[in-house]
Amino acid sequence: MKGAMELLEERDLDWVSYVADVVTSAVGKPWRVALERLESAPDAMSPRRHAAIVGAVQRVVGGRMRHAKDARKARELVLGHPALDADERSARVEAAAQTLALTTDALESLLWSDLPRERPIELPRGRPAEREIVAHANLALLQRAVRRAHAVTVRVWGDAAPLLRAANARGLLVSPWIGNNRETVVEIIGPLALCHRTAVYGRAISGIVPLLGACERFELAVAIHNQYGTYEARTRSPVLLPEPSMHLGGPSAAAMRLARELVRETRDAGDAAVTLAPPAVVEGGVVACPDLAVDFEGKRWLVELVGFWTTPYLERKLRGYGKANVVLCIDESRACADDAPPAEVLTYRKRI
Repeated sequence: MKGAMELLEERDLDWVSYVADVVTSAVGKPWRVALERLESAPDAMSPRRHAAIVGAVQRVVGGRMRHAKDARKARELVLGHPALDADERSARVEAAAQTLALTTDALESLLWSDLPRERPIELPRGRPAEREIVAHANLALLQRAVRRAHAVTVRVWGDAAPLLRAANARGLLVSPWIGNNRETVVEIIGPLALCHRTAVYGRAISGIVPLLGACERFELAVAIHNQYGTYEARTRSPVLLPEPSMHLGGPSAAAMRLARELVRETRDAGDAAVTLAPPAVVEGGVVACPDLAVDFEGKRWLVELVGFWTTPYLERKLRGYGKANVVLCIDESRACADDAPPAEVLTYRKRI
């Protein structure tokens, strides 16, 4: 069974504007005031999209940890043995307020201001824009979908290197190849298809979704298997998404660290060279994306740091490099099954 993903579009801007107005009208009050008003509003969309919009407003507005330190300090001063009458409670609040140089009313509002529904609504950048809210809500909906998938397929037209490098940096189980229309097809094993570390893997796979906002054109499909069969949800560009951070598609910190160490180790070898993020290798329509290339004594060695892995996945990846000299480095602790890795790979724990 197939269906379209439930995302936000231009026609939803009126409802998003209403949410932004409710939040703006409650500035200075706890978030629960705005949330209770929104919960009592007439249902204009599904609960899932409604929750995505509210969450997007909170992300755009920010301030989740703004009062955390002060709230903890206030509780340290006020809470303790029970205050059994109003006078004792008032005296304790006044003493704490004097210590923190606050009024008693300000201290009362600060006590629980680090809790999600009790922190005050603040708009340091003014009223949030509707399109920015929609973009963050769509991002949350897509990330939720991939975290709950057995399989994810992304088709990218144009430069797919940032997406592939981001997938590699997060250690995803990825099989990229060239499609019939010269697009790059990126097949990713979903979290629900794994036996171990599904929650960690789910967070990793959701981390590449922001890069779809920088793709020239894309199609995304997620597959979910259950006792009734397979359900597939799809979406395609244009989808309103936030502008991704430039560093997302760059080399991983581990690859950069390894490159620096290799440069240091080969400094005395005049003919040695280390290249970070070399071009992808296409062999028989299959795309391989190494992290490093090391040229030494007339030979080029490609190095890829593999994250989550299974033995069949590693065997497929080795075949994808064809006749190239390749070293796959795998962390033994990130195995997603109970099988042993192929003999051709380099294993390590935590650090190469």
